[in-house]
Amino acid sequence: MKKSTRTGALAAVVLAAGVSLTACGGTTTASSGDCTPKHQGVQTVSPGKLTVGVIDIPPFSSYNSGKPNGIDVSIVSKIAKDECLEPVYQQATYADAVQSISGGNIDLAVGTIDATEKRLKAVDFSASTYLDGMGIASKTGATTVTDLEKMSKVGTIDGYLWVEDLRKILGDKLVTYPSSVELKADFDAGRIQADVDAYGVQVLQFKGAQGVTVSLANDKPDPRVGAITQAPEAAFPLTKGNTSLKKALDDGITAQREDGTITKLLTDAGLSAGLGKVAAKQYVVPAS
Repeated sequence: MKKSTRTGALAAVVLAAGVSLTACGGTTTASSGDCTPKHQGVQTVSPGKLTVGVIDIPPFSSYNSGKPNGIDVSIVSKIAKDECLEPVYQQATYADAVQSISGGNIDLAVGTIDATEKRLKAVDFSASTYLDGMGIASKTGATTVTDLEKMSKVGTIDGYLWVEDLRKILGDKLVTYPSSVELKADFDAGRIQADVDAYGVQVLQFKGAQGVTVSLANDKPDPRVGAITQAPEAAFPLTKGNTSLKKALDDGITAQREDGTITKLLTDAGLSAGLGKVAAKQYVVPAS
């Protein structure tokens, strides 16, 4: 499972791809049958199709044995329909997504991929879809970093953007783990009082867990933690220089934000509407 606010680990191995980008293979220029695209001249790898790499990170995206679903898939499917493009989905991973885009094999990828300066060297990004938030799971109803300070032990995962700030605040109270599996195991066993992980991951992990609440820390920002006050923003990486596709994606995402579609997708998945509160100007995580 991807650690969604990391700049390292699974989410960031895609950064290794820095190869040159190939030209797009086709263009949608006119209406097809009864369909008139909202944007003329959208370039794609295959004419008339939008090829999408799907990373498994439910509820945001899941390849689902060739029947993709999730929040990101819903957003992209609507854009494809508006542009008279047939969506074609391929299974992808964080290790190969950017390389597949830069190699001209797919047009874009979905799966809570944060916009970062390092990634922008290899790909462009669409407008932001939602925040990549920090979650707090506890049996005490903790919602803030201040609540964490009252605990004896708090766990999180190495590599998250918030780790160093939390370490300064919590000191020896903070315990780090290599993955969500070990973190949750210690939380379930009562060895730590709070599990701090990617919010979207936690909502599914603890769904139906009696006595456990999952809160989005970004709903109550703490100025001491940069990843809360300035949360990473998820967006769709796409072929660098493909301005026609970027325009179509940007306009489609903006429309779905403004008409409440994205907020509804988030809340229908059991997530906080607060995830939809992206900045007016896209926040790009600086290179470390």
